[in-house]
Formats: sequence, C-alpha cells, structure tokens
Amino acid sequence: MDARIGHGNPSGRRLPGRKGGNRGLTVTELIITLALIAIVGAIAMPSFNRMTVNGNLRSAARDIQGRIAYLKGRAMADNTQYTFTFDVANNRYRSSDMKADEWKYASSFGQSIRITSVSFGGGSTVALETRGTLAQAGNIVLANSRGSTATITCNLSGRTYGQFQMK
Repeated sequence: MDARIGHGNPSGRRLPGRKGGNRGLTVTELIITLALIAIVGAIAMPSFNRMTVNGNLRSAARDIQGRIAYLKGRAMADNTQYTFTFDVANNRYRSSDMKADEWKYASSFGQSIRITSVSFGGGSTVALETRGTLAQAGNIVLANSRGSTATITCNLSGRTYGQFQMK
C-alpha cells in the first residue's frame, strides 16, 4: 500500500503538458502577464477617471438634495422656517441650522465641482416654510471639468429632482 499524503498529484503519473515535475512561472511568462495587465490598465484608466469625476458631480448634487430634504422635515418638526443659501462666487452653500461661519464647499466632492447658477425667484436663498414647502421654486446647477452638469429642480412642495447630463 502506497502511503503518499498531500503531494500534488496523488496518482504519481506525470500531468499532461508538463515536461517535468512541478515548475513555477518563467521570467518570460511573468513579463508577458505584467505587460498584459499594464495594457488593460492603460486602456481602462480614462474611463475610470471619467467615471470618478462624474460620480463626484452626482455626489455633490445628492448632498444638496439630501440637505434640502432634511431641512424640509426639520422645518415641519420644529415648526420653524429654515433657509438654504448659496454663494456661487465662492462655490459654497449653507443652511440656517449650521454655525454662522460654517459653509459646505461643492469642491469638497472633487476639485472640479462648481456651482454654476442658482435661481430662486432671482435670488440665491431658498426658504423652507414651517409646512415643509418652499417659499419660491427654483433650480441649482452644478458642473464639473468634463462639462457634465447636474440640475437640481426644487418645486414649491419642497421636492427636489436631479437631472444629469454626463459627458
């Protein structure tokens, strides 16, 4: 009785396609494998960068939408009016429940993200009434370095809708 334990090929016969016992990778095989990985990586990198930049734009837009939804609920719960102010020139925004000197920057989601326009009845401040409604409907437009845009539409009921044009 043969008592071999755990040594690769239990039958002891040579494996097909193998000229000797166990062998590792040759240097040539390793270089070819690394070259293929480098080529695939070089092809995929631009797509990955585009996806990242556009993902940052989506994140910034969803952050603003989420903040407005949060303030809507808070206005109803606290029976208090809250405001949301945009400073387009400095690429930042804040809500009245934040500290006086506290601002959120659109560029914190990616260096190329910027607030391009805000229009709430000609102003850049929107008020959330105690019923959770907006005093004025309007739009917020964000853009990135690729030319992609995110338009956040806020209706009078306090609902927000995001529309994305990705490039």
